[in-house]
Order: sequence, then C-alpha cells, then structure tokens
Amino acid sequence: MLSSFRKNEIYMSCRYLKSHNLLPKEGTVINIIGSHPLSDYLSDTLSSLYDKTEYKYTVYQVKKPDALSSTVSKQCFLYCLDLRSGDTYALIELAKALEYAEKFKKSKFIALTIIPPFSKREDVSSLSEIELSKVTYGTLLSDVEKTLKNYTDTLDIREIRFDNFLIEDSSYNALNLSAIVKDACESGCVTIDSEDVYNTVSAVSMSDAVNATFTVLKNGKHGNIYNMSGEPMSMYEVKSFVYKALCKYGITLDFMKSDIPSHKSYRVLDTGKMSSLGFSPLCDNETRLLYALTELLPEKYDIISDKINSLYNGKLGYIRQMELELLREVDKICRQNGIQYFLSGGTMLGAVRHKGFIPWDDDIDIAMLREDYIKFKEVCKTELPRKYAYQSFTNKDGYHYFFDKITIKDTYFSTKYSDKYEMLKGISMDIFVFDKTSDNKFFQKLHFKSLMALRLLMNVRWINHARKDKSYILSKLLLPILRIFSMDSYSKMYDKLLRKYEKKKTNTVLPPATDHKWRGVMPKKWFESVTDAPFEDVMSYIPTGADDYLKRWYCEKYMELLPLCERVGSHDFYRLDIGNELPIINEEEYAQHYNYKGELL
Repeated sequence: MLSSFRKNEIYMSCRYLKSHNLLPKEGTVINIIGSHPLSDYLSDTLSSLYDKTEYKYTVYQVKKPDALSSTVSKQCFLYCLDLRSGDTYALIELAKALEYAEKFKKSKFIALTIIPPFSKREDVSSLSEIELSKVTYGTLLSDVEKTLKNYTDTLDIREIRFDNFLIEDSSYNALNLSAIVKDACESGCVTIDSEDVYNTVSAVSMSDAVNATFTVLKNGKHGNIYNMSGEPMSMYEVKSFVYKALCKYGITLDFMKSDIPSHKSYRVLDTGKMSSLGFSPLCDNETRLLYALTELLPEKYDIISDKINSLYNGKLGYIRQMELELLREVDKICRQNGIQYFLSGGTMLGAVRHKGFIPWDDDIDIAMLREDYIKFKEVCKTELPRKYAYQSFTNKDGYHYFFDKITIKDTYFSTKYSDKYEMLKGISMDIFVFDKTSDNKFFQKLHFKSLMALRLLMNVRWINHARKDKSYILSKLLLPILRIFSMDSYSKMYDKLLRKYEKKKTNTVLPPATDHKWRGVMPKKWFESVTDAPFEDVMSYIPTGADDYLKRWYCEKYMELLPLCERVGSHDFYRLDIGNELPIINEEEYAQHYNYKGELL
C-alpha cells in the first residue's frame, strides 16, 4: 500500500503533467530502466495517469537493460543511472541500453544521471551544466557523456543530472534529511552547528524530478544536458524547520558553536536551463520539507494536523464550536417541528468518514427537500434564537447567493469575493435545497441550462461591472440592460425557475449547487428518508442514500483521504473576527462598545 507521502507526490505530478500538456503521445512505449526509486515514481505516475487521459501508452519497467524485450511502436527510454557508488559497471549497463534502443529509429533516450556529491564551492553559489562537467568526478561523468555522444547520430539523446533527493537515506546525499530526522527522534534534540548557516545545499522532490523528466522529454533538445534540483537552502534552515515541526512533541534545540567559516560554501546545481524549458517547482521549500517529514517521521508526529489546526489565525477550534452550537440549535428546531434535514457535501462526508469535521474543513452544510425547506424557513422566523440571522436570496436584504445561510450576528467572516458586498457576513451554516426536475433527460438539460444562464446574468448584475474572463465583452454589453431591473427581481425569477417542477410528479432532483454539472441529477429516493449519524458531539441526520450520494459527489473511494497537498482550508478567508465568541482572559480589560464589524457604535 502506498504511503500518504508517495500518493501525494504522484498526485501532484499527475496534476502538473496534465495541466502542462506533458503526457506521452498515444501509442508510445515507455521503457523505464534502473533500480533507483525515481524509476518507481516514474512508473507509478504513468500508471496513475493511464486511465485518466485520452492518450494510451505502454509502460515497461525493468531493473537491468538485459530484461528489455522487443516491441513494435514508438519507443522512449528513461534510464536511471546512479553514479554515486563510483562503479564503472554502470557505464557497461548504459551502453547495453543504448545499443538496444538503437534498434528503433528516432527513439528518444533520456539518461537520468544521479551524480555523486561534489566538492563545496566558496567562489560560486551554483554550478551550471558545463561548469559541473569541468570541475567534478575526474573521468566518470565525462565517460557518461562520451558514451551518450557515441549514439547521438542514431538516437534522440538528452541527459538530466540530479544531485540530491529529499527522501533518501544515503550517505551519498549531501542533505540527508532522513539522518537529521532519525537523529532528532532518537536523541530528542535537533543540533544546529554554527557552520550550518554557511552550508547551502539543494535537493529535489520526487514529484519535481518526475515533472522535470517529462518536461525534457517533450521540450528538451537533442544532445542537451540539463541540471535538476530544488531551490537552495542552508542546513540551518533545514534543521530549524525540523525543530519547528517537532518542538510540540518535546524535541529540544541545541546549538553547537564551532569556528565560523570565512565564506559561505555551496553544493548547489544551477537549474536555469531547466527553467528555460518551462519547468517550475510544485511548491516552496517549507512545503516540500513538510511533505517529506510525513514520510520520515513515526505516526505519533501528526504534523499535517498541526498545520491544519493553525489555520484561520489559530481560531479554527472556536469557529467549529460556534458552528456545532448552531447545528445543535437547527437540529432541535427540525426535530420539534417534524422537519427532515440532512448533512450535505463535505459535512456528510465528514460524518461518514470522520464522525465529525473533515480535519481541514471549516464549515457545516445541511440540505433539505423543497417541502421541508419551506416549513423550516417559516419556523425559523419565530424559533431561531436572536443571536442568529436567517439570510436568503428571496429576503430582499442584499444577500444574493443561490443558497440560504444562518449567520452568527456578532462575528465577521468573508472571502475576498464576498467582502465586496453589503450584506451580513459572519460565521454561518449553509442551507441547500434539492429541487425536483424532469425525469426526461432533454428537459433536465434544458432546466439546468436555463438556471445557469440566469445565474450568469445575476452574477454580472450583482457584481455590477463587466466580468474579467472570456465573458467580458458580452457582460459589458448586457450590463446597462441588466441594471434596469433590481437584484430582487432576478432573485424572484430564479426562485420561480428553480421550483418549476415542484408540483409535478418526478423522481429526480437537481444537485443543490447547479454549477456542479458533471455530477448530474440524482434520484429523489436517495434523500426521502434519513438516519441518525454522529457529527462530533451532535447527533444529526444523513440520508439513507448517503453512500450513493457520496460516490456521485466525490468518487467511488470517498473513504480515502485526499492527497496531502489538498488538505487545506475550504475557504480562503479575507477578514475574520469572532467578536464576542472569543474567550476573555482578563475580564477587567474587556470593553463592550464594539459591534460585530469592529467599528465604534
């Protein structure tokens, strides 16, 4: 079973290769040769992509060139050549692979050369391709170049040189993050030496190594050599990050003073030539180190959760407690009035998979069928506590989202988008409605398209200026006409269109956010009955068709966690103020003359 780290590296590579159009062409046979872990990552990434792309290719992975077997198709060879042991037998193996590849005209051959640690430099901060060849390894690297050069007339040959990998337990690795982490866990201490500030290295993540390989495969030039590594970082920065991640767990920090070097030293590759091909790293150094630590640390060090819990300026816990109190109140109102609701979207997934919040989620969503929603909205007028406000696009109060909210009045929460509008903005619960639509596919599509067209017009009218995307010209032309009518008029039209099939006998409902068109319509029977489900300390409801819904809304394997890079807050908050909900440490210093916007009365 793949680790969370490995899954994340493969996921990020897949996303990058698709977005940068770097996938192998249809019919290509890709031969991955070598025993270095990079070979496995290349193979696993291509396997993961295979079922998710229109291009179909074939992948063979072998440890030794002797295991290659003939096929008739476009050929591509990715040879991982590890030179760090200094064994000249690697050159013999390379020659075998080249000789085999030569059988196929116009084959592409990429030598992925892992170079030995090279001497520190005090005079220059990084070595480019020719500089590296000139100053390191005696004849070994030049022998590789000569071997490759012998086949440049018959093969399309390129070489990529890698220095260090973030995840690798090897004495050859100038960074050797594995050894730093292991020592910290065993000794309970991270030791920083004075020299660490002056010692700069570079190391590449496996996902960036994979992406660089396919960048060179598509955009590189025949006969060219390319350096590949990560952004430079001092050993002081690396060790400081390890300590910062582990200090919560009792790991201490120790400084060892030694003679201060006269100059900074560098063991860094210059990757400018790789950048010129369009390559860009997936993330910054701190994020790369964070992902790497998840692979190297024992399970008790839950550093991803630590990062998530620091979201929203450390107020995530308070936000969740307020939302649970609101859910408890809504649940009580619904049970007392015979109203059927159920958790929706990520909240439903959280209830099923985590028995509460998804660790990186910050809100609670509920949903209802139209008949229950009508009752609920009416009951809230009298039974909803005064600390909450009910917002709906049909209320004529400046709120024009396409779903309702119950908002905590003495709080302020906005995204960059929502902060522009004059409406009540605070920590809230979203309320979605599953409206009926036609059972006929043609009329379903017509209903959906009509809603989406009206939503587009309403968005332009609400923003009140031309859109900045491909609809710019059209929205600029329509805006003067749209301004003739008020937003409340459009909301009334939208509500009527939503309820077009309300009184008709149909067995199909639209998803509550109609812009999620790829999820399609859903059977009404999934939501007609509910069952109890714990959500943190609140006993709530999910529909009996929850499994079908979650498979449709997310994927068949919805019980699996998202890749590490996707475990981020669901809202990019712009302003956040939890007002009177923030516990007071010193009551004497508390002044009660502010409203929820943080303004003087």
